[in-house]
Amino acid sequence: MQKIRRVIFIFLLFSIYFGNAQNWRSHSSSILSKKRFEVGIFQPFRYGYSETLEYSTYPLWFFVMPNLTLKKSHENFSGYNMATKWSLFYPRPLLNMVSKKGIGGFIDPTIKIPPMLGFSFSLILTRPMLGMDMSFKTGIDIGLASDELDHRVNIELPLLYHRLSVFHNNYGFHTGFDIEKSITEKLSTLVDLDFSILPGMDIKDTDSGITKLLGEYSFEHKALLIYEKSETFRFLTGYKFVFGEYPFGSESRVLPFLPLVDSWIPMIELQWGRSLK
Repeated sequence: MQKIRRVIFIFLLFSIYFGNAQNWRSHSSSILSKKRFEVGIFQPFRYGYSETLEYSTYPLWFFVMPNLTLKKSHENFSGYNMATKWSLFYPRPLLNMVSKKGIGGFIDPTIKIPPMLGFSFSLILTRPMLGMDMSFKTGIDIGLASDELDHRVNIELPLLYHRLSVFHNNYGFHTGFDIEKSITEKLSTLVDLDFSILPGMDIKDTDSGITKLLGEYSFEHKALLIYEKSETFRFLTGYKFVFGEYPFGSESRVLPFLPLVDSWIPMIELQWGRSLK
């Protein structure tokens, strides 16, 4: 059971490394056509429920962090295709899984972790610009706990730390953009930049101005090379860079990072899609 939990946790990390911006245009305001599904090794399962609504979930995560995302398209806005995305997740099982002493433990097992519910809303605008597809997104993150949350309840790893810190601050904001460019008929590239803040969190008496406004923050950047063999299969490789404020100070890192060899390795992802009509 311990080995299974470790495998699930590694898959969780690798899924966050790539984010959910690599399925066929999932980063944009585009909605899956009705009855089409798409899934990847580290990506969520997405399904087109109707011509204007799709849902997605990370199946492997579901047992340690139940999650569900709905994405709905809307009428065009000032020349942009527009969509909204609504996400819910329940991280308590994951936090309990890593609450132990020794290897694999990130949280003191004596700390009580109350039920917690995370909510995220995003507005996405997409349009072609300069021969590229540009997507802009912005939104708010909410973290609710049923009881007082100990400040030590978190996982001090890149990406996970800032996503879970919203439960200490109760709210945060995110914004960013994605650029997708076709190189050949089957080859394309995707670059993104995301910025998130937890206003007022862990500020010091000496902090002022922009530092006081931002609180804790993180930058995430991703670059991918995508080979689309057909409408049913594609291959991706790339990296993710993260820079943020942590309890131990500022840190930047290129991911995926393997501690055992103290080195970065390129990420490889396989994805499949099919229409059930």
